[in-house]
Amino acid sequence: MMAASLVCGGKTVCDVGCDHGKLSLYLVKEGRAQRIIATDINRQPLDKAIELFKKNDMERVGEFFLTDGLQDIGDTQDITHVVIAGLGGETMGQIIEAAPFIKTQRVQLVLVPAQSAPRLRRYLFENGFSITGEHTVEEKKKYYAAITALYTGEKRCPTLYDCYIGNSGQCEGESAAGYFEMVLSQLRKKQKGQEIERGECSEELRFAIEKVQGLVR
Repeated sequence: MMAASLVCGGKTVCDVGCDHGKLSLYLVKEGRAQRIIATDINRQPLDKAIELFKKNDMERVGEFFLTDGLQDIGDTQDITHVVIAGLGGETMGQIIEAAPFIKTQRVQLVLVPAQSAPRLRRYLFENGFSITGEHTVEEKKKYYAAITALYTGEKRCPTLYDCYIGNSGQCEGESAAGYFEMVLSQLRKKQKGQEIERGECSEELRFAIEKVQGLVR
């Protein structure tokens, strides 16, 4: 639902790693997408998505591809949004990098990494994407960031804090508090590792920890 809420006015929306297809179906039923391209690297979940669209008499607005990410999906001209939810941040970066139309067409990205969000943010910053918004969300006591991004061509060298927090520092509420606690725990583990390896942690890491501590209330 968080990912769906960040798609608005979609012409053709790509749902990468579509799994059972529920997000794809919701987007077209709610008028957030006119058409869906759903992809998955595994046959079984893709078949479930196809069947779900058939049961709801929505086959006419969906195309389904057994493929890795956005490879070999045909005409991309009408694609306005790409949604990738539930994959790792590093994998998301690889999928985006392998789909140059995302940059040339200035496609809106909606990204909800299951893990490795810092690696995803680093990829976006270093490869000319602007993070246009972030929202935190909780599911079964686990916390995630939902990131929207757009290619601008402006590359930047992010700090460690940028990679771990990005724009989520502006979020409020219980899910934000839980997310900041989770990030702080990750950074403290990184600190212990550096102290064991080097005898002390880097100044950049110390700065990031201090800034995240300021977010934890």
